[in-house]
This record gives sequence, structure tokens and C-alpha cells, in this order.
Amino acid sequence: MRRASSKVACAAACACALAGCRFALVTDDGWPWPQGEPLQAARAAVRKPAPKTLPLEVVFARMDEHDAGWEDELWKLADEQAFDHALRRRLAANGLRVGVVTGPLPPALAARLAPVGVAQATDLPPAEADRPAVTRRFLRLLPGRDNELIAAAGLAELIILEHDGTEVRGDTYRDATTCFALKAWPADDGRIGIELVPTVKHGPLERAWVGAEGAFRLETGQKRRPVTRLAIATVIPQGSTLLLGPAGDASSTVGDAFFGNHATHRGRRLLAIRPDGRPTDPLFSEPAPDSSIPPADVEN
Repeated sequence: MRRASSKVACAAACACALAGCRFALVTDDGWPWPQGEPLQAARAAVRKPAPKTLPLEVVFARMDEHDAGWEDELWKLADEQAFDHALRRRLAANGLRVGVVTGPLPPALAARLAPVGVAQATDLPPAEADRPAVTRRFLRLLPGRDNELIAAAGLAELIILEHDGTEVRGDTYRDATTCFALKAWPADDGRIGIELVPTVKHGPLERAWVGAEGAFRLETGQKRRPVTRLAIATVIPQGSTLLLGPAGDASSTVGDAFFGNHATHRGRRLLAIRPDGRPTDPLFSEPAPDSSIPPADVEN
């Protein structure tokens, strides 16, 4: 029986050769290799284009109590109506405000958001009392990937009074870090869509299985408490700036938890995010930092 099968297979191969048939190779993506081309050229022909990174400039600026006038001038330029009224009410009830400044800032205000030196995105976060008045980071993000902007880290005890829509509730977090979960997507005309979710990480380090992209991996980290009711999503045009900062008097609101000065309790800060040019192919950008290094603080 085996000898007969071999004869049949041999006969079929000979028939195909006589008839001029050619076998088509199949790529890893399920597509056939183009006929008559070298293997490397065929693979290059069907290779998917690499995703482009989305460049963002992120600035944290401290507003001292004796020099808060420039903050008022900045918010006069911001369009807060660009966001849904219900969202603006939720933010205001929790000590936050958001707006978009369309076009470039006036030189005097732009200078207030410019640090003396430019820190690299891989710098370790400085102690809160030693942070400069203005810090800036340049980020290149992959579309849809999770990122973090750390607002305050190493807080032994953090008390937050959160307005949930009907009442105010208080929570106490130990060994807390406040950060913004950040995602970005490309939009038309060079614009960049972003999503910011205020998040509190707290408690001891724990190991847990995390699912992502159809696979699970074991990660070590703190418990996360995202404040999804205060999530902000918008599209920023090139040359424009998203502003996010505290509102109302200083207290224990969400706004103070993220923008208050926890070391000296004097002055508060605001966050400015703007697109930094056109998206760039990772092949032509600087090498990414080691993924084993914890996410860099984008200020505090």
C-alpha cells in the first residue's frame, strides 16, 4: 500500500512539472508569495507597515500663590466649551477644569510654560520639594497603548473627597501615587486624539495576571483606582494646547490630589499637553528606553 501511494505522489508531481505548474508559497499572514520573485522581495512586498508614533509635549507648571495672575490670563484663552457640559460639571464638582487653547500661545504665556532646561523622558522623578517650577517631557506614544503621566508619587497617606454625582464620599489611600492613564490615537489633518483618566495607585506591591492583546503576563504593581467619571477625551489640533488644572479653593478634592503641592502645601500646578509635530515612524526615531525601567514621571 505504501509503495502504491509513493507511486501516485510521484506521478502527480511529474504531471504538474510537465504541465508547467508552479507551487505558491504562503506567507505568515496567509497571503501567497508573488510568483517569480525572490523570497526576500516577496516578504517585503507583503510586510505590514510599521505603526507610527504620536509625539506629544507634556508640561507641568507650578502656580505660586503670589504669582497666579498668569494662570488667569491662560484660562481666558482656553475654550472650556469644547467639552460636554455634563463633564465640565463633574470636573468642577471635583476641583478640576479643562480647556483647549487653539493656536499658539502669546509669547509671554508661552515663556511661563518653558523650563530653564529640558529634562529627558527617562529621568527619574525628583523629590517633590526639589521639583522645578516648570518641567517638560517629550513623549512618543504608540497608538492605543497604555501610558502614565505621574502627578504625585510616594504619598504616605492621601485623603480624597470625591463627588460621585449625588454625594461626597471620602477615601484614604496609603502609599499612594496619583497619575493620569494616557492613550493617544492619530486623527485627520495631523491632529492627535487623547484620553486622560485620573488614577490612584495605592497599597503594597502585588503580583497579578494581566491580559493584553490576547495573552496574559504576570505583573507586579499596586492596586489601581481609576476615576472613570472624570475621564477626558478630545482631539488636539497641531499647534494647539490642552490645559488641565485645579479649580476652586484648595481642599481635599480630586483636583488637589493631582495638582496640589503635597510637600509644602503652597501653590498648585497645571498640566499642558500639545502635539509636537507630525507622527514619526519608529524606524526613524530614537531607540526606545528599556521596557524594564518603570514609567518615567512626567512631572510633579
